[in-house]
Amino acid sequence: MAQTHTEREGKFEGLGDGPVPSLDGLPGVARVAPGEPEDLDALYYDTAGLALLGAGSTLRRRTGGHDAGWHLKTPAPDGARHETRVAAVDGEREGPPGEITRLVRARARGRQVVPVARLRTHRDRLLLLDARDRLLAEVAVDRVSGQVLGTVRTDGDREGEPPGERAVLTAWSEVEVELDRGDEALLRAVGKRLRKGGLRPAAHPSKLQHAMAAAGVAPHPAVRPSSGSAGAVVLERLRAQTEALLALDAAVRADEPDSVHRMRVAVRRLRSALKTYRGLFLPGSTRELERGLRRLSRTLGEARDHEVLGERLGDDLAALAGDPATAALTGRGAGRITAEEARAYRTAWRGVVEVLESGRYFALLDALCGWSADPPFGPKAERKARGRLEKAVRRSRGKLLARADHALSLERGPARDEALHGTRRAAKHLRYAAETARPVVGRPARKLAKRAKAVQKLLGEYQDSVVARQSLPLLADQAHRRGEETFGHGLLYAYEGGRAQEALAAVPDALRKASKRRLTRWH
Repeated sequence: MAQTHTEREGKFEGLGDGPVPSLDGLPGVARVAPGEPEDLDALYYDTAGLALLGAGSTLRRRTGGHDAGWHLKTPAPDGARHETRVAAVDGEREGPPGEITRLVRARARGRQVVPVARLRTHRDRLLLLDARDRLLAEVAVDRVSGQVLGTVRTDGDREGEPPGERAVLTAWSEVEVELDRGDEALLRAVGKRLRKGGLRPAAHPSKLQHAMAAAGVAPHPAVRPSSGSAGAVVLERLRAQTEALLALDAAVRADEPDSVHRMRVAVRRLRSALKTYRGLFLPGSTRELERGLRRLSRTLGEARDHEVLGERLGDDLAALAGDPATAALTGRGAGRITAEEARAYRTAWRGVVEVLESGRYFALLDALCGWSADPPFGPKAERKARGRLEKAVRRSRGKLLARADHALSLERGPARDEALHGTRRAAKHLRYAAETARPVVGRPARKLAKRAKAVQKLLGEYQDSVVARQSLPLLADQAHRRGEETFGHGLLYAYEGGRAQEALAAVPDALRKASKRRLTRWH
């Protein structure tokens, strides 16, 4: 069974054959004790084109040491990494087990993963312990010998042809500092001590990257726009949401709770960033990517709608069960209502998984990962972030208020329902635009995103009620054809109407709070 934890570490090089600088007297460290030395043998897997490494991920099967088995490392916020471990099984077939294959399916973009390198490491360990002999951090001195295998394709190899034959050997030493119970302050203190002792931060984030760079086949480094530019801020948003999408792929395939919803949110955030900040990119360059994200969102939406409807009607039934006059609604007939939505969700979910195995989906992931590495920015991307972000957010807020004014002026009916649904989408775009700006702007953007979310949530409550009331007559008709009682469907319909009006009554006040001018005055 997979186990995942967040790994916080620092890497340093330049030790040579000398000793590690003294680590005595570090904050919170009562003593430094030697750990058992380890000899590690790791076979690394990736696609021939190094898709995993290009996205900041590594997959290995390690033997030796205290944590032998399969290790998948993926990016995490603030420079940390998530490490997922799966125990190796004696006599297992060649290649990763099924659980690991599912976890890397999206990161490999449907391509086969094969052995690409073998690294052998002799590790001497120093344990930084507190006064109760608890492990705060481990400092590992690694002597590494690596071999890049002939399975790796370089830029000169053509897609579809066997990679050029190569087997490149290299060797180096490095020092790894990995936190256990310790905090970031300790990690910084150890790093400062090592740098003072003549070491320097490692040029490569992983041993595999080091080996590939020595062999001349490492993926090109990702583009880094000017610090403080609008492009840098938007690119960080795109990279974070692309990583979220890749991480959620495996959860959706396993039908983990709420995974379809979370993937859909990541897709919407990506699409919203491209749409809201379209002016930062070359003209027309976002079009195909936006279309692909829209198609994926619709596929996820069908499953999500059934999931929401089943949960919502279940909540309605529970509320009505508290009233003696409607308690009978919780009987067999009512249970069938939510069961049918559960079956509809399962059918739609299977459709989602089929899409996640399609060439079009993997092509979309290729495009997203390509954008994350080298986006087609136009000249406006280099402008100062604050002004460009403020302009985009103000435009989004103006669209929200205009749509809200129009929707709330309409008479009750399908036209108003559709207009309110559009207003909800506008609130969502404003929220996502403000979220993107938050790293630069701080508190005002956070408050604006929170208030836009409140509008979105109320209008989402209203829209969910619209969908429920549209579905209930169809469910009632199906029940009637089976000879079942349908009075409960009518009660649910009326109850949903009340929920809708309650949500709608709160919208004007939420809009007023979101329209405060001071929330978009960032200069």
